[in-house]
Parts: sequence; structure tokens; C-alpha cells
Amino acid sequence: MTNKKGKSKGSMTLFIVLLFAVVLSGCASAPGKGAIPVSTKAIEAGDAENGRKLFMGYAHFENEGPPCMGCHSVGDNGLLGGGSMGPNLTDISERLTLDEMAFLLANSGSEISPVMQPIYTAHPLTVREQADLIAFMISSEGQSETDKEMIVVGISLAGTVGAAIALGFLYRGRLRGVRRPLVNEAQKELL
Repeated sequence: MTNKKGKSKGSMTLFIVLLFAVVLSGCASAPGKGAIPVSTKAIEAGDAENGRKLFMGYAHFENEGPPCMGCHSVGDNGLLGGGSMGPNLTDISERLTLDEMAFLLANSGSEISPVMQPIYTAHPLTVREQADLIAFMISSEGQSETDKEMIVVGISLAGTVGAAIALGFLYRGRLRGVRRPLVNEAQKELL
């Protein structure tokens, strides 16, 4: 048999838990809006060299977003090329209009990248950064797409062989102090 005090205490606990859940659900961040897309006029004033630096990660985005090279590659930029998660952006200006590129970089419009959307909603690109990136991608038009996968494989194999040689050198005499007394003991028993 439960008493009124027990029911009241249980009801109060349930009420507090529900109130807490309602308050926390209101704390969730609102879905972010994309940045303002860059205008065609601003794209014409874009700095392709600064766009290359932003793309490669040599210069940092104002809102601390990751460099494009983590997921994309353009032409023969970068010693080991770029990432392969996103599409290769060499000659992207031949496949997309300036407006389409601007809307993709601004994270707004009808086509939004499902991978870029959560990242660049939290770290939107400025109008200047968009203009510079688009100027850089336009300047890549006509560059040959390079596949640097074999260079990466070669470096990986060389590193593995180098590590095996280094470990062999470091541990070459590791067991001699244990083996020599065992061999001497075994020789005494044979005699």
C-alpha cells in the first residue's frame, strides 16, 4: 500500500524530470542559416592566390572552418594532392555557374552539400573568402588532374621499411644478455 506522501513525491520527481527535459530541449541550437552568397561583381574582384592559400590551408578562414583541401583536390596543387572525400574541383567552373558555386560555398540555395552543410553552418565563409575561392577554382581551369595515390603508397612503403630497419638496429642485441648464459649452461650439460 502506498501512501499519499509517496505518490506526491513520485509525481513531483516526474514533474521535475519533465520540466528539465523541456528546458533542455529549448537549449538546442537553432538550425543555422548559410552565409550570404558572394555576388558576381565580388567574384571578379576575387584574389586567386589568396583563394589558393585558403583552399590549401596556408591561410585560415575567418570563422575557423577547415581548409577545402581536407576533402577536395584541384589540379596539381599540394605535394600529396588533396582529400578524396569530396569531388575533385579541377575545372569545376566549367561544370557549375558562378551562382551555383557561390550558393554551394555559402551553404544556401537549392543544392547544399550534405557534408559541407554542418561544418560551414557553424563556420560560414565570408563573402571575401567565397570570392577568393571561386577565383582560385576558375584559375584552375585547364589544369590536369593529378593522381598522387602512387606517391602516397610509395611514401608509406618507404616509411614502413625504414621503421623496420630502425627497429632492427635498435633491438639487434636485446636478447644477447639472456641467450649467452643459456647457451653456456646448455654446453656445460652436454660435456
